[in-house]
Amino acid sequence: MKAHNSRLGRMLVFSLCLEDLRNEKMLSFCMVMAVASVLGPLLILFGLKFGTVETLRGRLVHDPRNREIRPLNAQAYSHEWFQTVAKQEGVAFVVPYTRQLATGVDIVVPGPQGKRVAADLIPTAEGDPLVLQNGHSIPAKEECLLSAPLAEALGVAAGETVVMAARRTVGGQFETGERALKVLGVLPVRASATKSVFVPLPVLEAVERFKDGMGVPQFGWKGSIPLAYPAFSALLVNVPGPLGVEAEFRLVNNTGFTSKEQISGASAGAFLGRQHGPDGTNYLLSGKGQPGEATNLKTVRYGLAGRQARLFPLAPGLTLALSANGTSSGPWQLAPAGEMLVVNGGENAPATAGSHVGAAGEGQNAPPALLEGVLWQEDFSKEHNASAAWRAVLVPPGSVPPGKVVATLSAGEHSLSFPVTVAQGHGVQAGTALVPLRLLGVLTLAAHRPVTFDPETDAFILHRKGYAGFRLYADTLERVDTLRREFEAQGLAVHTEAQRIDDVLRLDKYLTLIFWLIALAGVVGGAACLVANVYSGIERKRRELAVLRLLGLSGGAFLRFPMYTAAVFSGLGFVVAMGLFYTLAGIINMLFSQHLQSGESLCRLAWWHPLAALGLTVAVSILAGVVAGRRAMLVDPAEALRNE
Repeated sequence: MKAHNSRLGRMLVFSLCLEDLRNEKMLSFCMVMAVASVLGPLLILFGLKFGTVETLRGRLVHDPRNREIRPLNAQAYSHEWFQTVAKQEGVAFVVPYTRQLATGVDIVVPGPQGKRVAADLIPTAEGDPLVLQNGHSIPAKEECLLSAPLAEALGVAAGETVVMAARRTVGGQFETGERALKVLGVLPVRASATKSVFVPLPVLEAVERFKDGMGVPQFGWKGSIPLAYPAFSALLVNVPGPLGVEAEFRLVNNTGFTSKEQISGASAGAFLGRQHGPDGTNYLLSGKGQPGEATNLKTVRYGLAGRQARLFPLAPGLTLALSANGTSSGPWQLAPAGEMLVVNGGENAPATAGSHVGAAGEGQNAPPALLEGVLWQEDFSKEHNASAAWRAVLVPPGSVPPGKVVATLSAGEHSLSFPVTVAQGHGVQAGTALVPLRLLGVLTLAAHRPVTFDPETDAFILHRKGYAGFRLYADTLERVDTLRREFEAQGLAVHTEAQRIDDVLRLDKYLTLIFWLIALAGVVGGAACLVANVYSGIERKRRELAVLRLLGLSGGAFLRFPMYTAAVFSGLGFVVAMGLFYTLAGIINMLFSQHLQSGESLCRLAWWHPLAALGLTVAVSILAGVVAGRRAMLVDPAEALRNE
C-alpha cells in the first residue's frame, strides 16, 4: 500500500510539472531552446572532430601505402634476410625488389597501331596488401596488373593482352625479349600514380637476368647460363718445415683468409679424411662470411712459390647423403680427393699420384681411374659444362655399392640434389666421402648461395645471391614507427609515413582537448542557466508550493518537482539539438562531398555518441534540479495561511 501511494505521488508530481510547463509555454520554449543552443554547437563540434579524425585515420588505415616501409639506399639483401624479416613481429608482407635499372620495360599493345609506353615493373606476391585492399587478386605468371596512368596511356582495360618488351645491348647489338601478359585488372591511382606494371617476382627476376646477358629458357630468351664456380671456406697448407713470421703473414695478407692455425698431422689427416696426414708442418687457413674464390687460392699459392708447399682446399662441416634404390646412407663428411698443386722451385706441376687415395682393386698409391683428370687444374676459373666428369665420390670399401646414386647436400637454408658416381677407395676414413676438388668447391658455394643442378645441361646453375631492395608493409599503423626504429638500429635507412601518422594522432589529441575545454565551459554555463531558471521558478511559485505542502505533499515530492522540470527541459532541448546537428551535418557533408571518398563523412557521430550525450545532459539536469529542489523543500506551509 505504501509503495502504491509512493507511485501515485510521483505520478502526481510529474503531472503537476507538465501542467506547470504548459501554463508557461513561452518560458518553457525559451528554456528548451537555451538547452538546445548549448548542446547543438557541442554536438556539431564533436561531430566535426570525430568525423575529420576518423576520416583521416580511415584513409591511413585503409590505404596500405601508409603502412609501407621503403629502403632509401640500394644494398644487398640476402635470402636469409627476407626469411628473417618475414617472420618478424609487425611485418604483414615483404617481397624482394631487383635492381632499379632492371625494372624498366616497354608495354606494347598488340597490333599494327598498338601503342608502346615505357613502364616500371613492380614485384608482387601472395598477401600483397596494396593489391588486395584495392579489390584485385594477385596475378599469376602470365598475368599482370596495370596502374591507372599506364592503362589510360595504353587505352587498355581488364581482360586484354599486352606485350612486355625488355631490351638489352650485347656486342653492340640491340636484343629484345618479349612476353605476352594478360591484364588481370587496373589498380586505382591511390595504389600507384606512376606508369607501372605489377607482376610476380619471377617475371622481374627473368627481366633482370635477360638484361644482364643471361638466358631465360622458360621465356624463350637466349643468353649465357650462370654456372656455379668453386669456392672454399678453408685451406690446408703443408710445407716441409715451419714458415717464418713474414711467410706466415703472407698466408692471411690480402688472401681472403683471416685466420691461420698450425695443426698436427693427425688433425690434418682428419680434415683430409685419411688415416694419416701429410708429413711436415700444416697450417689451417679459414675466413669469415663468404668462402674464398679462385683468386684467393692463387694468391696463397703464389706467395708460397719455391717452398715445396702442398695446398688442400677444404670444406669443413659439409656433409652429403647418398641415396640409391630407395635406401639412403650418410651423412658423409666431405673431404678433398686430392691436392691443388705442388709448388716446387717456382714451377707449378700437378699433384703427384702418391698423394691420392687408391680405388678399390687398385694399388694403394695408384691414381684412381674414377678421378683421373678431374682434380683441380691450374685454370680453375674456366667453366666446365660437362660436370659428369667430376661428379664422383670415393667412400670406404663395403659402405655404398659402386655405381650411380643421388647425392643431397643440406646446409642451413640451402639444399642441393644431383647424380654422382660412387667408387670405393682403400684408406678412406669411416664416415668420410672424398670428392674431386672442383665438386667440393661447388658444394661449398651451394652452402652459401642458391645453386641447382640442371639435368638438361648437366651443370650446376648459380642463382642470384640476393636482392637490391624490397617492398614491406606493417600490419598496423602503430607498428610502422616501431619497425622503422628497428631497421635504423640495423643501419638500414628507410622511408615511412610515420610523420603523417603521428600528425593525425596529434590532431586527434589536440582536438579532443579543445573539445572538452569548450564542452566544459558549455556544460557549466548550461547548468548554471538551468539552475537559475528552475530556482527562479521555485521562488515564483512559493505560495502554490506552500499550499501543496499544506495539503499534505511530502518533502521528497518537492525535491522531485524541480528535478522533473529540469529533466523535461533537457530532454526536449536534446531532441531539438539532435535535429539541429543532423541538419547541419548533412549540409556540411554535402558542401565537402567532392573532397570525400565513398563512405566518408566530415561531420558525423558514432551510434553511442547521442546516447552518451543524452545521459550526460540528463545527469546535469538532475543535479540542477537537486539544487533547486532543496530550496523547494524549505517552503513553509504556514506561508499559505499568511497569504490568505
